[in-house]
Amino acid sequence: MKWYASLFLLLWLHNLNAATVFAQTIKSAGVLNFKCNGQLFTADSTHARGYALKQTDAAFIKAANAENIVLSVEWKGMKGPGIYIITAREGNAVFTINHKTYVLKQTGDFIKIVISTVKQSGSFLLLSGTFEGQLQDKNGNKIKISEGKFETISL
Repeated sequence: MKWYASLFLLLWLHNLNAATVFAQTIKSAGVLNFKCNGQLFTADSTHARGYALKQTDAAFIKAANAENIVLSVEWKGMKGPGIYIITAREGNAVFTINHKTYVLKQTGDFIKIVISTVKQSGSFLLLSGTFEGQLQDKNGNKIKISEGKFETISL
């Protein structure tokens, strides 16, 4: 009997370890790129995502690469495909580009997001679309974000 219990325990631990390794190899996948003052920036595919929480109306676009960008946009009121204008009053946007941070700071600063596709994935809504806008740094230096595109394949 002990032999069967030991064998069962060994097989169970092997399956548990295999499931853990499999879960660790599944990574989010997406595409995000944009131009900042005309220069193209591209996020790493494992760090590019747009999503909303199914239970709430909160939405997020997050991206980064190893060299020169980290960005985060958050807003409430995501109802599905459509146009969303994010200002400092309606949400938050932080773009760190070439180690300098730009935010929604004053009137005229905005991020315009056009959600073209929404796909359900468990409790998340995967978003795809375009974006553009204007942000500024702490000294008031403005940047123009244009031709932004994102597609979320998986989280």
